[in-house]
Amino acid sequence: MKKSIIKIVLLVLAIHIFSACDENIELNPETALDGAQGFKTRQDVDAALIGCYSAVQNGNYMGLRYFALADLYSDILAHTGTFPSFAQFANRQLLPDNAELTNMWQSIYIGINRANTVIQASAGVTDPAFNVNNAVAEARLLRAFHYFNLIRAFGGSAAGYNKGNGAGVPLVTKPTLAASDAVPVARNTEAEVWTAILDDINFAATNLLASNGTGRANKNVALALKARAHLYRGEWAEAEAAATQVIDSKAYTLVAGASFGDIFTKKNTSEAIWELQFDINNTNSIAFFYYPTTLGGRNEIASTNSLRDAHEANDARRPVNFTASPAGKTSKFTRVPGDDNVLLLRLAEMYLIRAEARANLGKLVESLADVNVIRTRAGLPASTAVTAEDLLAAIEKERRIEFAHEGHRWFDQRRLGKWNANGITQDFRALWPIPQREIDTSNKVIAQNTGY
Repeated sequence: MKKSIIKIVLLVLAIHIFSACDENIELNPETALDGAQGFKTRQDVDAALIGCYSAVQNGNYMGLRYFALADLYSDILAHTGTFPSFAQFANRQLLPDNAELTNMWQSIYIGINRANTVIQASAGVTDPAFNVNNAVAEARLLRAFHYFNLIRAFGGSAAGYNKGNGAGVPLVTKPTLAASDAVPVARNTEAEVWTAILDDINFAATNLLASNGTGRANKNVALALKARAHLYRGEWAEAEAAATQVIDSKAYTLVAGASFGDIFTKKNTSEAIWELQFDINNTNSIAFFYYPTTLGGRNEIASTNSLRDAHEANDARRPVNFTASPAGKTSKFTRVPGDDNVLLLRLAEMYLIRAEARANLGKLVESLADVNVIRTRAGLPASTAVTAEDLLAAIEKERRIEFAHEGHRWFDQRRLGKWNANGITQDFRALWPIPQREIDTSNKVIAQNTGY
């Protein structure tokens, strides 16, 4: 995803990238092409899709902040730096004008707008060699991914997700191609957003190819995201079925326990279902934010002692999650120049999703087997959990350790109704606030989450 390609994408996309209606557009720029004019060939669409992935790579999104700040809000990361905006996450005292939230929200809606542009414009490409359904499915999968990330951070309720009367986010399904398109959109209900997410995922699962190339969404990516979505919704049979399809595809294998760190230090291993690609010309600042200044970083975040102490003896994941040198960091991100890839979906998650679904379905023997697949890989003895309650506790612990530094923990605490485990005493803080700028520039068409 080279910078030259991204420049092309920016040229052929919309007149103005939608940013959650964050400002009133008063001028019509004359140096940009109408989005509809920019898509004439399948090569145009593919370049635009690369631009869609570029949006995911943004440092305010999956290039660092979305998952790192979620871990900072939980018990995975500690704040060791100086950014006041990061300190608000560490203290669980977010304010609506927090710059990190504002930039994160904008970056995600930029991604949504790019996906919407591809979806709408693809229908106009008449090249018989162009697989329009695959292209649209790839864009819709990305759009579902964006809305899923919005709803789990800013939506739902203190009780979790899909509990009824949960808060949603503004649902925008058409591209912003002119100033008149950039009108404020009110928040939809949580149920409406989930419907849109699952519609996009199901379309993608049906129409995506088995492979679209390294780092690109494919059929198994759609199925894996489907498993995750149903897990959050507490739809156990659907979560089990989708996770099983990915596992049974035999397209992926777990990396050996002694080589657990290779999942992250080596790129695109056999365990990766969906891995966000970075290289020396297209970088992120993840390791830079972790590493101490003596090693070229800014020492802003570090592993917590409670994460260190949560590991059992001889757990192969401990030295990866809590490093000895540099002390208290992680070796999931090691490249200070910024070319670490980011794991968005991997096979271990499918086993633990299926284990949790099976435990809730009363399939205790099968659930235990899935848990032990992960424990065996970590070099640990088999779990002795017998009851559903014991299994669910074991699964929660495995998820905390297995996915440390990958942004799962806070959202697990939310969906399990355990958000107050981090010292939060006000239930409204289970949801992050909508950025104040979005409320102000929409003339309060976009409503704030209760309590902020």
